[in-house]
Amino acid sequence: MKFEDIKLSPNIMSGLQDVNYTELTELQEKALPKILEGSDALIKAAPGKSKNATFVIPALAKIDGKEEVEGTTTLILTPNSDEAQQIDELVWAAGYHAQVECASIDLDGSEEEQKASLNDAPQVIVANPGPLLSVMQDLRFIFRHIDYLVIDELDKLASLNLIPKVKNILKRVLSEHQTLIFTSELTDEVEAFAKDNLEDGIAIGFDENGVPPMLDKPPTVPQDISQGYIYVPNRMKITTLMAHIEESPNERAIIFTASKRGTDRLYKVLRKNNFKSTSLHDKLSDEKRAQRFANFTNGDVQFLLVGDLSATTMDIDNVKQVINYDVPEDPDEYRYRANLVSRGKASRIVSLVSKQDRNDINKLESELGQSPKELDLPEKVQQKLEERRKKKKESNNRRNGNKQKKQQQKKKKKEMELPRPSYEKLSGGKTGGDKKKDKKSGVIDMLKNLFS
Repeated sequence: MKFEDIKLSPNIMSGLQDVNYTELTELQEKALPKILEGSDALIKAAPGKSKNATFVIPALAKIDGKEEVEGTTTLILTPNSDEAQQIDELVWAAGYHAQVECASIDLDGSEEEQKASLNDAPQVIVANPGPLLSVMQDLRFIFRHIDYLVIDELDKLASLNLIPKVKNILKRVLSEHQTLIFTSELTDEVEAFAKDNLEDGIAIGFDENGVPPMLDKPPTVPQDISQGYIYVPNRMKITTLMAHIEESPNERAIIFTASKRGTDRLYKVLRKNNFKSTSLHDKLSDEKRAQRFANFTNGDVQFLLVGDLSATTMDIDNVKQVINYDVPEDPDEYRYRANLVSRGKASRIVSLVSKQDRNDINKLESELGQSPKELDLPEKVQQKLEERRKKKKESNNRRNGNKQKKQQQKKKKKEMELPRPSYEKLSGGKTGGDKKKDKKSGVIDMLKNLFS
């Protein structure tokens, strides 16, 4: 694909010829059309000229297309001075015919020159975050006209601990703008930053589909499905699940658990009760995962058990029921799960709420537009719960009866004991005395009694 195949002004085409750019690279073929349309984007790209041209060309095209340019409209943040200077040179060379002015505020420049460059308000500023933030703070400077923002090599900025400075710079950009983020790899920090700073963003270069789920805004919960939750009695979660699915025996359902261990346990229970099921978890190979998913979508099994995987990884929308065996902590995950359900009041998402899940369901109720409603315990569970209460009551009665019986036996035994003689009736009394004195005293008393 050649640059003539995309719509660029004569000034920009002349500039590209000056720098010997004639054909688009693979990266540019994927990215330029989307960028020129004005989309926010997260783009995977290795450092080099191809990457730099991918964001410089749209910047020049945007500036050249304006009748009047007021102040700095393009800001490019990059981690090191060499990269900043290379980008600056490319902007000057390719933007020569469009009369685009550019300044570099980097680690190699003097502070006074950088302050002068910022105050001169060139159309493009290429900067390292540290020096730019320092100058902006000293001058109390605010960008009011930025409409095109590039954050280059975000993964490297993160590794250099420059993300906080980037965020502080962005707080001083007050205008609406298109945002492009370039990175060599997708780390957790890059993903979180992109999610916070891209509006309706797309991703380029990460997978065949082009748009990874992390950039998708979570969907709203469909208004035409039923939402409910069941408060589960202590140690009766599996019993409650089985009673619930037995009340709708022919429905296909996806059951989400928090771990592989949870799916393994439920698989054994379902198989024991003659229900066909299969499981997905992050330990499976791609081939096995695809096969098991196909078994469910083809109707070969009734229940798909999902452990420790997000609903965003599943492309299905025709199940009648989603069951949260474990309530998700993230409301967005709940929304994604709800969107797996077919539309209509006959379809539903049901959560089993144990004592440990109360905080999670309260959080869902506060954040969702349409709150789930509490459902009655299945009749079978109510019966078992009543049986449990009766057994507990009988056990308590037996325990209390045995306790009373023991107390009665103890009392009866005490009543049957012979009275013990007091010290006064014993020979010698309380003070005792020697054996000789006791014997003499006893004979005299006997004689007195005999002749009385």
